[in-house]
Amino acid sequence: MTNTVEIKELNALVSLVDEPNEDMFEVIRQKILNYGILAIPVLEDVWVNTMGDNDSKRIERIIEDIRQEVLITDFNLWASQTNNDIIDGLMIITKYFHPDFNEAHYTTLLQKLYRDTWLELNDNLTALEKIKVLNHIFYQVYGFNTDNNTVAKSDSYFLNRVFDFKTASIISLGILYIAIAQKLNIPIFGVDLPGHFVLAYRDENGGLSSPDKYDENSVLFYINVAKNGTVFTRGEITSYINQINIEPNSKYYSPSTNLAVLRRMMSELVDTLELENKQSKKLGIKKLLSKILHANNLPESASI
Repeated sequence: MTNTVEIKELNALVSLVDEPNEDMFEVIRQKILNYGILAIPVLEDVWVNTMGDNDSKRIERIIEDIRQEVLITDFNLWASQTNNDIIDGLMIITKYFHPDFNEAHYTTLLQKLYRDTWLELNDNLTALEKIKVLNHIFYQVYGFNTDNNTVAKSDSYFLNRVFDFKTASIISLGILYIAIAQKLNIPIFGVDLPGHFVLAYRDENGGLSSPDKYDENSVLFYINVAKNGTVFTRGEITSYINQINIEPNSKYYSPSTNLAVLRRMMSELVDTLELENKQSKKLGIKKLLSKILHANNLPESASI
């Protein structure tokens, strides 16, 4: 718990953001950063009353630096957990872009979506029948759809957008689909197919254990979330690969980990942020991607 002395020190430090000496300011900045997220409300209060443009930019940079560190810390903690819930990872990214994100509200909406789906299922359904139920709830009852823009907007990647507007990027809708399915013990995972994100329904004998232990032969069929959950076969992936003229690779057919799916989402998000000229947020996501690659000893071009 932060004591009164620490609060006074934080307020004193924030009042010095107009320090003209750059070396001295850097010392002040580092001390403020050590307070983490606690410093943000204080910085925001000062920012509102700041007249100087340079001081405003300094405060904005410190706030962004703190939020980037929170993003990296929280996401790495999520990634280190066994059998992590993919929707929790998406929430962490959403909160970075929307600091006022009401996690409790959207958790309630997720629970309702889960219950509505669970009520339609029973143990006697086949894999295809389960997909029919999922598709009915997602596309008909809830009216979820993918963003029709050729290039998705950055907001279409976030959980609040999915629920508030019922539209999302293909991969974000896929993440929600995966999350509900896995919560219902239905073995659905993402597939890292270049240029087109799809899902795989894995042999139920494997359960929800890590897809790293399974290859393309464990997949019963594939699901296209961009086409109302249409089911398709391996042969259609092969035709697509031939059509876009890339070298075949087993990972284009195989289930991916939840971490791999979120990494792919963030890679797409970086490109979108570049087009929207949102450089500070793009930098934050790139920093996180770099940390993930480093933690897994992967090269920059790797797809995990």
